[in-house]
Amino acid sequence: MGIHVFFDNSNVWGGAQNIRSEKEPHVPWFLLRIYYKNIFSLVEGGREVKTKVMAGSVPPECDQLWENAKGLGCDVDLLHRVEDGARVREQGVDELLHLKIANAILDHDAPQTLVVVSGDGSISEFGTGFITQVERALKKGWKAEIWSWSNSLKSKYYELRDLHQDTVSINTFDEYYDALTFVREGIYEADGSQIKVRERIVSPLYS
Repeated sequence: MGIHVFFDNSNVWGGAQNIRSEKEPHVPWFLLRIYYKNIFSLVEGGREVKTKVMAGSVPPECDQLWENAKGLGCDVDLLHRVEDGARVREQGVDELLHLKIANAILDHDAPQTLVVVSGDGSISEFGTGFITQVERALKKGWKAEIWSWSNSLKSKYYELRDLHQDTVSINTFDEYYDALTFVREGIYEADGSQIKVRERIVSPLYS
């Protein structure tokens, strides 16, 4: 039985930032990094990976991030942010992942496992959502795993897990924060003073 991994980079990044503000409030957001090698190792658990998709948006370009993801075997899809009044926002990233999940469900007969790396429980303006795709996978005889930071995991997933306890599992990244993130050394200004932040390297995933 293979696994099919779909990684919502914005959701994972946002959840990590929320944890950073609690655990490392002295670290500015722009110096935090996700260590993708460990996060994929944790999610995959040594299993056969048949599909591995990451979706994100640009700008910022983050070329090194995307190249790292490709080097880890990801099919990386990038969409450009769009101006919406006074702000710039993502457009179509989640929907693209929803589409690729549907394709995987159509292309692979059960038993399979859908791995959604996102806690996003919203429904798009087009009527698609990660949770609706999980429900479709379950109807086709698949199992499903949800991986997310607890602060960005919507309650709908717990409700779905309670309805399908044998086929849906929920996993949180929180206890692995130090192994899934690192801090770049840097200097920034605050209140007219320069503040230096020391580097924090990645901890081992398993002790």
